[in-house]
Amino acid sequence: MKYFVSINETGIEFFSDENTSILEQAEINGYSLKNGCRLGACRVCKLKLITGNIEYIGSKRIGLTENELKENYFLPCCAIAKSNIVCELDEDSVSFSNTKEGGVICDIKRFSGITVLRFSLSKKTKMNFIPGQYIGIEVSNGKCRYYSIANIPKNDGYIEIHVAKNKNGVFSDLICEKIEINDVLWIYGPYGDFIAKNHDEVRDVVFVATGTGFAPIKSLIESYVFYGRKIHLFWGGRKKSDYYFSHVIEQWKEVFSDFHFHMTLSNPDESDNWEGECGYVQNTFKSQIDLNDKIDVYMCGSPNMINDMTELLKKDYSLDENYIHCDVFYSNS
Repeated sequence: MKYFVSINETGIEFFSDENTSILEQAEINGYSLKNGCRLGACRVCKLKLITGNIEYIGSKRIGLTENELKENYFLPCCAIAKSNIVCELDEDSVSFSNTKEGGVICDIKRFSGITVLRFSLSKKTKMNFIPGQYIGIEVSNGKCRYYSIANIPKNDGYIEIHVAKNKNGVFSDLICEKIEINDVLWIYGPYGDFIAKNHDEVRDVVFVATGTGFAPIKSLIESYVFYGRKIHLFWGGRKKSDYYFSHVIEQWKEVFSDFHFHMTLSNPDESDNWEGECGYVQNTFKSQIDLNDKIDVYMCGSPNMINDMTELLKKDYSLDENYIHCDVFYSNS
């Protein structure tokens, strides 16, 4: 059965059926709604439901906050219409564009299992990003792979991403093994609202990352938005090789007067000679941050870490969700 979908003040109107997500049906009808991961995690595509009913497809995990759910926001990337619906765009969302540009590879640094890639954009680039946001990179089948931006915006037209080599990952194989200087990739974006908030607060800022979830946190820290506040960075990996930007951490220790770093490895090799914390990064967090501390937490990385940390922060630390900021890294598969 088909239902009528209307988005206020945009002129966007179309019919949507129960077998196709609202986002996909909009695209079929020639409308380009903003979108990101298409998995219900990034929240970039959120709309506010004014009238009607929607239903989520299957067992999708929805990344909306409790306040957003109470205010009738929904994610069209994994929702279907169950009646005629009227909705509207999120007026408070971070500005973003569906800009498509060719990015020229100008620098490649390959670590063990991780590649740091730098693109040079046109001098007339319109891709104005905010620290913490991410981009999409077009792959051969017309789909996109999404990567957080690791640098801060300057007038130099560069974008840096960190790519972990995934098992059976066709695109990560290309990035980590085959791509060369001066190759060109098509880039979309920027997307996402994992950005610095609560600027006027005096709370300690706590960053928690796993793997290449370090990338957007690097951008946030180097933006100096939180300069002068106490900063904790908890970074989790499996092997010592996952601590791939140690030189940057050492620089931050010199630059920030109240910077505290904690690296945790879950499965170090004997050859690593690791003398630091072992286990999961969320356990290191719990051992270092007091329950009564006033904190503002930014987390980026695996779904398991994000889920554990969110539950920990809400139950044990009684932290209001306005001080819990997440960017989940789902496998591109």
